[in-house]
Amino acid sequence: MPESVLAQGAFDGVAATAAGPPLAFTSRAGQGANIGQAWDLRTRSALGPPIPDFPDHRAEWAFGLLPDGAPVVAWTHRDRVHVLDLSTGGELTVDGQPDLLGLAVHGGRGAVVAVFGPASDARVAVLDARTGDLRTEFGVWLGHWTAIDRWILHAAPASGPLVGLACDTERTIGLLDVEREEEAASLPSSGSQAVLAPGPDGPPLLVQPSGAEVLTRTVDGDAAVALPAPGDIGAVAAAVAGGRLLVAADVGGELLVWDAASVTPSRRVPLPARVNDLALSTDGTLVAATDAGLRLASA
Repeated sequence: MPESVLAQGAFDGVAATAAGPPLAFTSRAGQGANIGQAWDLRTRSALGPPIPDFPDHRAEWAFGLLPDGAPVVAWTHRDRVHVLDLSTGGELTVDGQPDLLGLAVHGGRGAVVAVFGPASDARVAVLDARTGDLRTEFGVWLGHWTAIDRWILHAAPASGPLVGLACDTERTIGLLDVEREEEAASLPSSGSQAVLAPGPDGPPLLVQPSGAEVLTRTVDGDAAVALPAPGDIGAVAAAVAGGRLLVAADVGGELLVWDAASVTPSRRVPLPARVNDLALSTDGTLVAATDAGLRLASA
Protein backbone atom coordinates (compact mmCIF):
# COMPACT_ATOMS: atom_id res chain seq x y z
CA MET A 1 0.00 0.00 0.00
CA PRO A 2 1.21 3.58 -0.46
CA GLU A 3 2.20 5.73 2.50
CA SER A 4 -0.91 7.02 4.28
CA VAL A 5 -1.88 9.01 7.38
CA LEU A 6 -3.71 7.02 10.06
CA ALA A 7 -4.21 10.00 12.39
CA GLN A 8 -3.40 13.69 12.47
CA GLY A 9 -1.37 15.37 15.20
CA ALA A 10 2.13 15.35 16.64
CA PHE A 11 3.09 11.82 17.70
CA ASP A 12 6.20 11.30 19.79
CA GLY A 13 6.17 7.54 20.45
CA VAL A 14 5.03 4.30 18.83
CA ALA A 15 5.42 0.59 19.60
CA ALA A 16 4.03 -2.53 17.93
CA THR A 17 3.39 -6.06 19.12
CA ALA A 18 6.28 -8.44 18.48
CA ALA A 19 3.95 -11.41 17.95
CA GLY A 20 0.31 -12.16 17.26
CA PRO A 21 -2.10 -9.72 15.60
CA PRO A 22 -0.63 -6.47 14.20
CA LEU A 23 -1.38 -3.97 16.95
CA ALA A 24 0.33 -0.69 17.82
CA PHE A 25 0.29 1.85 20.61
CA THR A 26 1.15 5.54 20.32
CA SER A 27 1.67 8.60 22.48
CA ARG A 28 0.56 11.95 21.10
CA ALA A 29 0.88 15.51 22.30
CA GLY A 30 -2.57 16.77 23.25
CA GLN A 31 -3.93 20.10 24.40
CA GLY A 32 -2.37 20.43 27.84
CA ALA A 33 -1.56 16.72 28.20
CA ASN A 34 -0.37 13.76 26.19
CA ILE A 35 -2.75 11.03 25.02
CA GLY A 36 -2.09 7.31 24.66
CA GLN A 37 -3.95 5.31 22.02
CA ALA A 38 -3.98 1.69 20.86
CA TRP A 39 -4.53 0.83 17.19
CA ASP A 40 -5.65 -2.24 15.27
CA LEU A 41 -3.54 -2.15 12.11
CA ARG A 42 -5.70 -4.72 10.35
CA THR A 43 -8.74 -2.43 10.39
CA ARG A 44 -6.75 0.84 10.51
CA SER A 45 -8.81 1.96 13.49
CA ALA A 46 -8.40 2.96 17.12
CA LEU A 47 -8.59 0.12 19.63
CA GLY A 48 -10.45 1.30 22.72
CA PRO A 49 -10.71 4.85 24.06
CA PRO A 50 -7.69 7.18 24.35
CA ILE A 51 -5.83 7.33 27.66
CA PRO A 52 -5.58 10.91 28.98
CA ASP A 53 -2.57 12.31 30.86
CA PHE A 54 -0.29 9.75 29.25
CA PRO A 55 3.50 10.10 29.77
CA ASP A 56 5.39 12.22 27.26
CA HIS A 57 8.65 10.30 27.83
CA ARG A 58 9.04 7.03 25.93
CA ALA A 59 10.87 5.40 28.85
CA GLU A 60 7.76 5.73 31.02
CA TRP A 61 5.49 3.41 29.01
CA ALA A 62 5.69 -0.06 27.47
CA PHE A 63 3.47 -2.04 25.11
CA GLY A 64 3.44 -5.70 24.16
CA LEU A 65 1.79 -9.09 24.56
CA LEU A 66 1.50 -11.30 27.61
CA PRO A 67 2.31 -15.01 27.17
CA ASP A 68 -1.44 -15.71 26.96
CA GLY A 69 -1.69 -13.37 23.95
CA ALA A 70 -3.36 -10.42 25.67
CA PRO A 71 -2.07 -7.00 24.55
CA VAL A 72 -1.17 -4.73 27.47
CA VAL A 73 0.18 -1.24 27.95
CA ALA A 74 1.92 -0.15 31.15
CA TRP A 75 2.62 3.45 32.10
CA THR A 76 3.36 5.71 35.05
CA HIS A 77 1.18 8.57 36.26
CA ARG A 78 1.13 10.41 39.59
CA ASP A 79 3.18 7.92 41.61
CA ARG A 80 1.29 4.92 40.23
CA VAL A 81 2.08 2.21 37.71
CA HIS A 82 -0.94 1.45 35.52
CA VAL A 83 -1.34 -1.79 33.54
CA LEU A 84 -4.23 -1.98 31.06
CA ASP A 85 -5.35 -5.16 29.30
CA LEU A 86 -6.58 -3.88 25.94
CA SER A 87 -8.50 -7.08 25.19
CA THR A 88 -10.74 -6.80 28.26
CA GLY A 89 -10.39 -3.19 29.39
CA GLY A 90 -9.28 -4.39 32.83
CA GLU A 91 -6.79 -2.09 34.56
CA LEU A 92 -4.71 -2.44 37.69
CA THR A 93 -2.57 0.09 39.51
CA VAL A 94 0.42 -0.29 41.81
CA ASP A 95 2.03 2.35 43.99
CA GLY A 96 5.38 3.61 42.69
CA GLN A 97 7.02 6.01 40.25
CA PRO A 98 9.75 4.10 38.42
CA ASP A 99 12.07 5.83 35.99
CA LEU A 100 11.89 3.05 33.36
CA LEU A 101 9.24 0.52 32.37
CA GLY A 102 9.40 -2.60 30.22
CA LEU A 103 7.64 -5.94 29.76
CA ALA A 104 9.02 -9.44 30.20
CA VAL A 105 8.07 -13.02 31.04
CA HIS A 106 8.76 -14.27 34.56
CA GLY A 107 7.99 -17.86 35.49
CA GLY A 108 5.76 -18.20 32.42
CA ARG A 109 3.66 -15.16 33.39
CA GLY A 110 3.60 -11.68 31.92
CA ALA A 111 5.51 -9.15 34.01
CA VAL A 112 6.13 -5.42 34.19
CA VAL A 113 9.79 -4.55 34.76
CA ALA A 114 10.14 -1.30 36.72
CA VAL A 115 13.55 0.30 37.27
CA PHE A 116 13.76 2.78 40.13
CA GLY A 117 16.60 5.30 40.09
CA PRO A 118 17.97 7.75 39.66
CA ALA A 119 20.81 6.46 41.79
CA SER A 120 23.50 4.51 39.95
CA ASP A 121 22.75 1.54 42.21
CA ALA A 122 19.16 1.14 40.96
CA ARG A 123 16.35 -1.18 42.05
CA VAL A 124 14.55 -3.49 39.63
CA ALA A 125 11.05 -4.59 40.61
CA VAL A 126 9.31 -7.29 38.57
CA LEU A 127 5.50 -7.03 38.94
CA ASP A 128 2.93 -9.60 37.86
CA ALA A 129 1.10 -7.96 34.94
CA ARG A 130 -2.19 -9.64 35.93
CA THR A 131 -2.23 -9.08 39.69
CA GLY A 132 0.34 -6.35 40.37
CA ASP A 133 2.05 -8.62 42.93
CA LEU A 134 5.81 -8.28 43.33
CA ARG A 135 7.37 -11.39 41.82
CA THR A 136 10.98 -10.47 42.52
CA GLU A 137 13.21 -7.51 43.31
CA PHE A 138 16.94 -6.98 42.91
CA GLY A 139 19.59 -4.31 42.48
CA VAL A 140 21.45 -3.36 39.32
CA TRP A 141 24.50 -1.15 38.90
CA LEU A 142 24.01 1.54 36.28
CA GLY A 143 27.66 2.56 36.12
CA HIS A 144 28.53 6.22 36.35
CA TRP A 145 25.19 7.29 34.85
CA THR A 146 21.69 7.22 36.33
CA ALA A 147 18.34 6.10 34.92
CA ILE A 148 18.04 9.46 33.19
CA ASP A 149 18.46 9.16 29.40
CA ARG A 150 18.01 5.40 29.58
CA TRP A 151 15.27 3.19 28.19
CA ILE A 152 14.30 -0.48 28.43
CA LEU A 153 14.47 -2.72 25.38
CA HIS A 154 12.03 -5.62 25.18
CA ALA A 155 10.05 -7.65 22.65
CA ALA A 156 7.54 -9.36 24.93
CA PRO A 157 6.76 -12.19 24.92
CA ALA A 158 9.39 -13.27 22.36
CA SER A 159 12.28 -11.93 24.48
CA GLY A 160 11.17 -14.00 27.51
CA PRO A 161 12.84 -12.88 30.76
CA LEU A 162 15.39 -10.72 28.93
CA VAL A 163 15.29 -6.92 28.86
CA GLY A 164 17.97 -4.49 27.76
CA LEU A 165 19.04 -1.34 29.61
CA ALA A 166 20.23 1.15 27.00
CA CYS A 167 21.63 4.65 27.44
CA ASP A 168 22.49 7.33 24.88
CA THR A 169 25.65 8.26 26.81
CA GLU A 170 27.17 4.78 27.13
CA ARG A 171 28.77 2.33 24.72
CA THR A 172 27.25 -0.81 26.19
CA ILE A 173 23.75 -2.19 26.65
CA GLY A 174 23.19 -4.28 29.74
CA LEU A 175 21.00 -7.31 29.06
CA LEU A 176 19.17 -8.36 32.25
CA ASP A 177 17.64 -11.74 32.95
CA VAL A 178 14.84 -10.89 35.39
CA GLU A 179 14.33 -14.55 36.36
CA ARG A 180 17.98 -15.09 37.25
CA GLU A 181 18.16 -11.56 38.73
CA GLU A 182 21.45 -10.76 37.02
CA GLU A 183 23.04 -9.20 33.99
CA ALA A 184 23.10 -11.89 31.31
CA ALA A 185 25.32 -10.01 28.84
CA SER A 186 26.87 -6.66 28.04
CA LEU A 187 26.45 -5.81 24.36
CA PRO A 188 28.29 -3.08 22.45
CA SER A 189 26.28 0.05 21.70
CA SER A 190 26.77 3.04 19.43
CA GLY A 191 24.83 5.24 21.86
CA SER A 192 22.06 5.58 19.28
CA GLN A 193 18.53 4.27 19.53
CA ALA A 194 18.40 0.48 19.63
CA VAL A 195 15.57 -2.06 19.66
CA LEU A 196 15.22 -5.65 20.82
CA ALA A 197 13.38 -7.72 18.22
CA PRO A 198 12.28 -11.35 17.86
CA GLY A 199 14.76 -13.51 16.02
CA PRO A 200 13.37 -15.45 13.04
CA ASP A 201 15.06 -18.60 14.32
CA GLY A 202 14.49 -18.24 18.06
CA PRO A 203 16.57 -15.98 20.34
CA PRO A 204 15.92 -12.22 20.18
CA LEU A 205 18.16 -9.84 18.27
CA LEU A 206 19.56 -6.41 19.09
CA VAL A 207 19.12 -3.96 16.18
CA GLN A 208 20.87 -0.60 16.23
CA PRO A 209 22.71 1.95 14.10
CA SER A 210 26.46 1.53 14.01
CA GLY A 211 28.23 4.15 11.94
CA ALA A 212 26.80 4.01 8.41
CA GLU A 213 25.14 0.63 9.00
CA VAL A 214 22.18 -0.87 10.80
CA LEU A 215 23.62 -3.81 12.69
CA THR A 216 21.69 -6.81 13.96
CA ARG A 217 23.39 -8.79 16.70
CA THR A 218 22.39 -11.89 18.64
CA VAL A 219 21.99 -11.58 22.40
CA ASP A 220 25.13 -13.74 22.64
CA GLY A 221 27.00 -10.82 21.08
CA ASP A 222 27.58 -12.31 17.63
CA ALA A 223 27.13 -9.95 14.68
CA ALA A 224 24.41 -11.32 12.43
CA VAL A 225 23.80 -8.85 9.60
CA ALA A 226 25.18 -5.40 8.70
CA LEU A 227 22.85 -3.34 6.48
CA PRO A 228 24.58 -0.35 4.84
CA ALA A 229 22.73 2.99 4.85
CA PRO A 230 23.41 6.00 2.60
CA GLY A 231 23.25 8.65 5.33
CA ASP A 232 22.73 9.48 8.98
CA ILE A 233 20.53 6.94 10.73
CA GLY A 234 17.77 7.99 13.11
CA ALA A 235 15.05 5.76 14.53
CA VAL A 236 15.18 2.02 13.79
CA ALA A 237 12.65 -0.81 14.04
CA ALA A 238 12.53 -4.54 13.38
CA ALA A 239 9.97 -7.35 13.29
CA VAL A 240 9.44 -10.87 12.02
CA ALA A 241 6.68 -10.90 9.37
CA GLY A 242 5.88 -13.96 7.29
CA GLY A 243 8.94 -15.72 8.70
CA ARG A 244 11.23 -12.93 7.48
CA LEU A 245 13.22 -10.50 9.60
CA LEU A 246 12.37 -6.97 8.45
CA VAL A 247 14.47 -3.98 9.52
CA ALA A 248 13.55 -0.33 9.02
CA ALA A 249 15.43 2.91 9.61
CA ASP A 250 14.91 6.63 9.20
CA VAL A 251 17.78 7.80 6.99
CA GLY A 252 17.81 11.50 6.26
CA GLY A 253 14.02 11.87 6.13
CA GLU A 254 13.50 8.70 4.09
CA LEU A 255 12.42 5.39 5.57
CA LEU A 256 14.38 2.40 4.33
CA VAL A 257 13.15 -1.15 4.79
CA TRP A 258 15.30 -4.25 4.39
CA ASP A 259 14.49 -7.89 4.22
CA ALA A 260 17.48 -8.78 6.38
CA ALA A 261 18.41 -11.59 3.96
CA SER A 262 19.60 -8.85 1.57
CA VAL A 263 21.75 -5.74 2.10
CA THR A 264 19.71 -3.87 -0.54
CA PRO A 265 16.63 -2.03 0.79
CA SER A 266 13.39 -3.55 -0.47
CA ARG A 267 11.39 -0.35 0.10
CA ARG A 268 12.04 3.39 0.30
CA VAL A 269 9.37 5.68 1.77
CA PRO A 270 9.98 9.46 1.69
CA LEU A 271 8.31 11.33 4.55
CA PRO A 272 7.50 15.06 4.67
CA ALA A 273 7.91 15.37 8.44
CA ARG A 274 10.45 14.53 11.13
CA VAL A 275 10.27 10.95 12.44
CA ASN A 276 10.20 10.79 16.24
CA ASP A 277 9.75 7.04 16.61
CA LEU A 278 9.34 4.00 14.39
CA ALA A 279 7.79 0.53 14.64
CA LEU A 280 7.26 -2.52 12.43
CA SER A 281 4.28 -4.77 12.96
CA THR A 282 3.86 -8.50 12.52
CA ASP A 283 2.12 -8.04 9.15
CA GLY A 284 4.96 -5.87 7.84
CA THR A 285 3.20 -2.52 8.34
CA LEU A 286 5.65 0.30 9.00
CA VAL A 287 4.34 2.85 11.54
CA ALA A 288 6.06 6.23 11.90
CA ALA A 289 5.29 8.69 14.68
CA THR A 290 5.96 12.11 13.17
CA ASP A 291 5.33 15.76 13.94
CA ALA A 292 2.69 15.71 11.18
CA GLY A 293 0.67 12.61 11.93
CA LEU A 294 0.84 8.87 12.44
CA ARG A 295 1.95 7.49 9.09
CA LEU A 296 1.71 3.97 7.71
CA ALA A 297 3.41 2.16 4.85
CA SER A 298 3.74 -1.47 3.85
CA ALA A 299 7.16 -3.01 4.20
